[in-house]
Amino acid sequence: MTMLLRSSSTILYTLLLIALCGCQDGVLTFPSPEPALLRIVNVTTNLNRARVTIDSTMLIEADRGLASPYTEVAAGRQLFVQVGSPQRVLRNNLKYTLGGGARVILFVRGDTTSLIEFRREIQDTVLPAGSQNSVVRFTHMAENVDKAYFVEIWLNGSQRLFPIEFEPGISSPSYYSIAPGTYSFEVREAGTTNVLARLTDVTIGSGSSKMLYTYNASAAIDDISLTLF
Repeated sequence: MTMLLRSSSTILYTLLLIALCGCQDGVLTFPSPEPALLRIVNVTTNLNRARVTIDSTMLIEADRGLASPYTEVAAGRQLFVQVGSPQRVLRNNLKYTLGGGARVILFVRGDTTSLIEFRREIQDTVLPAGSQNSVVRFTHMAENVDKAYFVEIWLNGSQRLFPIEFEPGISSPSYYSIAPGTYSFEVREAGTTNVLARLTDVTIGSGSSKMLYTYNASAAIDDISLTLF
């Protein structure tokens, strides 16, 4: 009788283990994606400090004309994004889902009397370790423009950097490879030698990825600045 009870207990224990293991059938587990990196660039016309709030807690800020550092954010799920200033929220209905390991640049554009929004996101480029050359990209974000509506980018006053003209809101479709060195960049009215903005004595080291961009320096038409990060 004792042996029978022990045998029955062993069978029940075995069946319980099988049942517990069977409960895992069909359950899929996914690895958490690598966090993404996000930076904002404040190219608004009148927002002295742009603030982006993610999921009501994380803050990313940039003064007008400048870019924030990269900030690590969650990837693989929807982020709820608000845009405004430290004093008030101007947009609260934006949603993004970023891929794991992504490096995303968002230009905050517009003005507080009409609309503050993001230009379409840009995926940054990271060069492999040990790269000898660097890369440069350009985004035209000045909007109060006339002669500066269509522009060209020139290098050292003698070489056109990109083969295309840019209108407001447009980025170069790819990065331009450039050797390490010290350079001068110019924004010219398209089809002319008229220089609208200049950035001089820019030292670019090997293996770096740079973004040139324009923004409105003041409320005056065609008063634009050129800078980079």
